[in-house]
Amino acid sequence: MFYQRWGIFILVIATLVVSTMVGVFNSLVNNIYSKRKEFAVLRAMGVTPKSLRKVILSQVNLYIIIGLIIGTLMGLLTTFILLLVDPGKFVIDYKVIITVSLSMLVGSVFIFWFVGNKISSQKLSVELTNDNK
Repeated sequence: MFYQRWGIFILVIATLVVSTMVGVFNSLVNNIYSKRKEFAVLRAMGVTPKSLRKVILSQVNLYIIIGLIIGTLMGLLTTFILLLVDPGKFVIDYKVIITVSLSMLVGSVFIFWFVGNKISSQKLSVELTNDNK
């Protein structure tokens, strides 16, 4: 019975992590699409599509890295607070932290490579006259 409940707990936690990752990627895609006119101005100034993809990927990866660092620190702080209430053995599962971090970074590069391609291949005249609606 213990293993069954532990398995359900791990499944729920994994579902929450995956849902959070999808939500982060969705909000970042919306953020990038809301800046289409800014990217069109950059393209009009002579930025190549390859450079535009680099700009998009650097912005997204910076957001992801900052979020991972702050999330890891807040998780450790929460763990220390819980250890004050219920003392026990302090164990950090580095494999899980590294796996989630790498999957976020690889997923963001994969998703936003295609988003950058799509934004950089749009017609410049349409993007500059579009109201972002």
